[in-house]
Amino acid sequence: MADITGIPVVDFSAYSLNRGSADNNEIENLIEGVNNALTSIGFLYLVNHGIPQSEIDNAFTKSRKFFELPKDVKMKYKRPDKSPSNHGYVECEREKLNPNRPGDLKECFNYGPKDATGKMPDEEVQDFTFCLVNFFDKCRQLSNRVLEVMARGLNLEDPYLFVKAHEGIGGPDNDSAMRLLYYPPVPENVDIDQVRCGEHSDYGSITLLFQDSQGGLEVQVKDGDFIPATPIDGAVVVNIGDLMQRWTSDRFVSNVHRVVLPKTEDAGRSPRQSIAFFHNSDNMYVVRCVDGSDKYPPIATSLYLQQKFSATYKY
Repeated sequence: MADITGIPVVDFSAYSLNRGSADNNEIENLIEGVNNALTSIGFLYLVNHGIPQSEIDNAFTKSRKFFELPKDVKMKYKRPDKSPSNHGYVECEREKLNPNRPGDLKECFNYGPKDATGKMPDEEVQDFTFCLVNFFDKCRQLSNRVLEVMARGLNLEDPYLFVKAHEGIGGPDNDSAMRLLYYPPVPENVDIDQVRCGEHSDYGSITLLFQDSQGGLEVQVKDGDFIPATPIDGAVVVNIGDLMQRWTSDRFVSNVHRVVLPKTEDAGRSPRQSIAFFHNSDNMYVVRCVDGSDKYPPIATSLYLQQKFSATYKY
């Protein structure tokens, strides 16, 4: 297991999507590597994961084409205000992931399968839905394998406990989502306290993050400083969400991160893209501490996530 500026790099080839089943000779090293990373910093780079680079590139291409559309066109697909649905377009500065800063300098398109029918820009971006449906499913498969590895690292009696809690993904009873993110070139008059994405931790179980080469993601470490999560070709960043930290009685760490403004003028004139996949347990699934400690009271996934979303959006 290598290390990039403090964030571990874990080789997932023992349980890659290219394999029908895990390599029993190598799986223990993988379990140890994932467990060590997620109980310390809560972040890791996953390499040799099995999602083809061509599919990742295609998802970035479709995303870029959408965000290059005129704003009035994108607004046809906006995320509805004060709605339980998270699907749709979010304009720049509408979100404040850190409520103590100005609005985030980013645009988003949230893809939620259960709310997507008739609300996808296929007329403007050819095969947009087809691309996202397929990429979403690849992320689902990879996330479930990561969840199984995590459960084995905790020595749970049922190593599929986390996977079973997410079995409704893609259907009406699960709010897992894929988020296309676009960070436009930085305006000259930007507020000194403004960032591309404010300091926050993620909400659900785990997140998969695909980055372009621009960089900007930073992760907080124990002394309070932030370290860069420098993009690595072919790697996906995996991190823990708040609900998973609660679920594991703080064994796995949901860490604060942010996307900062470019430090050079040339970088500031360049947009940044990323794609995040938020893997959440089923809406009515009641999360209880897996160690039986009752450190946190049981809570339904949907209630927990709605509490988080209500604090994020400006109306």
